[in-house]
Formats: sequence, structure tokens, C-alpha cells
Amino acid sequence: MPGKPLVLVLGANMGAGHQQVGRELARRLAGFGVAAKLVDMGDLLPPGWGRALTGFYKFMAYRAQGLYEATFRLQMSTKPGSLPVVFPLDVLSERRLSGMVERERPSLVVSTFHLSSQVAGGMREAGKLDVPLASMVLDFFVHGMWVHPGVDAHLLVHRCQAPQVVERGGRRPVVCGPLVRPEFDLTRPGWDRASARSSLGLEEHELCVLVVGGSWGVGRVAETFALVAADERFSPMAVAGRNPALERSLLGARRAAGRGRVFGWVEDMGRLMAAADVAVENGCGVTAMEAMARGVPVVTYAPIAGHGRANATAMAEAGITAYARSPSELLSRLDELAHDTPARRRNVGEARSMFGADPTATVASWALSGTVDLAATDGEATQPAGDATGRAAAPTEADGIARGTS
Repeated sequence: MPGKPLVLVLGANMGAGHQQVGRELARRLAGFGVAAKLVDMGDLLPPGWGRALTGFYKFMAYRAQGLYEATFRLQMSTKPGSLPVVFPLDVLSERRLSGMVERERPSLVVSTFHLSSQVAGGMREAGKLDVPLASMVLDFFVHGMWVHPGVDAHLLVHRCQAPQVVERGGRRPVVCGPLVRPEFDLTRPGWDRASARSSLGLEEHELCVLVVGGSWGVGRVAETFALVAADERFSPMAVAGRNPALERSLLGARRAAGRGRVFGWVEDMGRLMAAADVAVENGCGVTAMEAMARGVPVVTYAPIAGHGRANATAMAEAGITAYARSPSELLSRLDELAHDTPARRRNVGEARSMFGADPTATVASWALSGTVDLAATDGEATQPAGDATGRAAAPTEADGIARGTS
């Protein structure tokens, strides 16, 4: 009896976002009768290289954001399908990836990281990868390294990415929506607002602002927390992630302000999201998607260098977040979005509209058929109807852009 079709999911240990998306895709694929194997890009490199690459990225994120900005600009200017000379990953990882494909015989390869999209795309274009390849583009600002002419289809979280992919010569942009863990799905049982706030000692009238900086706790998170804590209209809580130094700074800011709540690494972010009236973030990554899925409006403030700044602008232009560029604008945006205002309803409605389709359905259909078939994804996705909570149907997609169905 033949086994389940297999999807090879290429990710990277560059913060929790890429890995979380891969794990959630694998979990959902099981429900479609499709197996998944998660592969860290670092494991395809010679011993020690993957750890060194992650360490270098962490160094830039924590200590040398100017260098990261320069690296990002190099990626922006990269012609799709041509890795910069500073990233010789194609040469270093092709043989291991080829061997894995030969052993595992997947029916589909999905990349959730731009460098793996380049490596696998180059192999596909050169005839070294004989199975279909899809790139799951997680950044709203689509730089050149997310797109490769060898990629069979580019899976997008929002329609604003589609013209960027087309402009860069990418094939088959398919708007499928984001992937977040079940605890952030409003349609599933979980923490409700009242129980979450009660568990945190929050009164109903308090305006709770959740300040986050991703799993690595990068950027001006403590400064942002102190700014919010100094305004008595708000009750701030902050998550330091896996950054003990940031946690110490946050605890110092809390002592100075005499108010607020501080957490290190948390396993129940869904509880904090359920309790929050608004979230402030700086990386425009998976944490922002989780807040949007929960119906929490998102404000980006002091975004990290590179993709953080580029995504902050793109997401605000798409209408799914607010981008505060000064302390006074941050406090003004928080006050506006923490209450039931037209701005909040627009922000939450546009953000929630992304979750009307499940990208897993598209991936599973391709894995089961062994081919990237846009006919199976054409048409309008099922969208939440507009209601008093701020959910709204997504606008019609641009001509020629396929949309995944749920």
C-alpha cells in the first residue's frame, strides 16, 4: 500500500517565525492525509556553518543593525535567481538537498525562508530538482531573494505582495493567507477576554497594551514599554522572549514606572493576546500575524533594521497595521486603536480578512496531485462576513492573481 505523499518544508533557525510556520503547516497537512518533513537550512550546510550563519544574524540583529540594513539592501537589489557572492549557499547545500530529495522522494517542496527559496529555485531551474517547488513569502515587502524564476508558485499572505512578485519576474503568485497556531484562531475554543484578563489581574476598564519584540527580543522594546508605562491611560505588559538582558531592562523599567507586567519566554502567548486591547511590535513577523488572527489591532513602532522597516511601511500601506514614527504618534495611535473606533474596526477588519483561506489546502492539493495546479486554487476564497467585531470580506483580487481556497 503506498504511503502518504510527502512535503519537504525548507526553513531556517532565524528567529521563531520561519520554524513556527513550518511546524503549523506540517500539523495541518496531517489533517489532509499528507506527511511533512521539516528541514533546517543550516542542516544542509557543512558542519558548523548553519550555527555560524544563525550566530552572525543574531549579532547583526542585536549589535550591528547598520550592518544588517546594508545586508538587507543587498538582498533588495539582488536580481531574482542570483544569490549574492556573500551567500554561496547554493554551492554548499545543493548536494545535501539533492541527496535528501532522492532519499525521501517528496511530491512537493515548500520553502518558508528566502535563502532556501533561492537554493531550491536554482536547482529547479537547472533541472537538479525534479519535484514541484513553492515559496511561501512571509515578508510583505518582497525583496529579490524571495522570488526565483525556478519556483513553480509563490504563496502569499496578502494581495499587496502579488504585484511585487510579478514585477520581479516571479511565477504564479497565489494569495493564500497566513499560517498561525490554533491558539490564535478565534473560531476555536481557547482563552476568552474575560478569563485571560482575570488570570493576569487586569480590570475590565484597563486598556492593556502588549509590547513584543519577537522570540529574540530584539530592538527598542524596553524603551517602548517605558514610554507606554509612563502614560497612565494604558496598562502595559511586555514579553522579552529568549533575551534575559531585555527581561532585566524591562523589569527595571517596570520598577521605575511602578506599573506594568513583564514576562520572559511564554508558552501561552494566546492568553496575553486574548487579554490585550492593542499590540505594539517591531519586527512585522509571526507575532504580528498572531495578533491579527486574534482580532487585536497592531501598531508598529521603532521597527528593527532591514525587513522590519520595509515591512512596517508595506503593512501600514496595506491597511492592516498602524506605523507610529514618533513617541507622540505611538501614544495617539494606541489611544485610537484601544477603543471601539472606526480606525480600529478598519484595521482589525482588513487584517482579519487575510485569514479567510487556509494555505494548507492549496499545498495539500499540490502534494496529492504531484503538480502545481492553479486551476485548483482559482476563484474567491471563503471570507469572513463583515460584522460588529470588525471582520470584513477581502476585496476582489487583481486580475491574473490566483487565490487559495479553504
